[in-house]
Amino acid sequence: MLMQNKTRVIVLNEATNFNKSFNINNQIIYLIGILFLVLFFFASWGIYRVFSPHKTQQVVKDNFNLKYNTINLLNHLISTNVIDSTLLKDFNLINNYKNIIPSIMPVEGIVTKGISNPKQSDHFGIDIAATLNSKIKATQEGMVVFSGDFNEYGKTIIIAHPNNYYSLYSHLNKTNVYQRDYVKSGQIIGTVGESGKSDGPHLHFEIWKNHIIIDPRELIKEYKIKDVSIK
Repeated sequence: MLMQNKTRVIVLNEATNFNKSFNINNQIIYLIGILFLVLFFFASWGIYRVFSPHKTQQVVKDNFNLKYNTINLLNHLISTNVIDSTLLKDFNLINNYKNIIPSIMPVEGIVTKGISNPKQSDHFGIDIAATLNSKIKATQEGMVVFSGDFNEYGKTIIIAHPNNYYSLYSHLNKTNVYQRDYVKSGQIIGTVGESGKSDGPHLHFEIWKNHIIIDPRELIKEYKIKDVSIK
């Protein structure tokens, strides 16, 4: 039953002959209806974004999925006496630069494979096809914390850079630097090879910041241009 600016609601129970009526202001009903529609919209939008995330949201999600604890790797190398435990502490004493990022292209070549989701594989860097024995340069100045054979990676170099960046170079044919060497940006550190588990001459190149994998193509634009990897 409708009244001016109000709606009468009548509750009946035939079994007990109970009846009750009360009036509700129409504005309150409208307000409740609008609130319900707003909640329904946001809930629907949230569900939609779960299945179809925004591009920026997807980037954040991908970065989280590519989370890789480099500190564990370095601690493993330290625990097995491959790296001196004081090495990173010594580097931190000189690590006082600002706005320095790994931005030098380590080798001329074509990107044939990109970073993979850990659920699909454990490929945390890019593969750069290059001529055998091509010279490899340090992507930025820093301290060599590892230089030697590293499982399927073959001959590998890991460099700690200012601002908590690390770079990794694998499948080398020859390494020209040693642990504790401080290298300059663009300095030749080795040559392209196919050591370890490799299908041919190429450089496997990784960049980390703390424990997060960084796609080198985002910092080195030449590799984004020369990228023929499957998206």
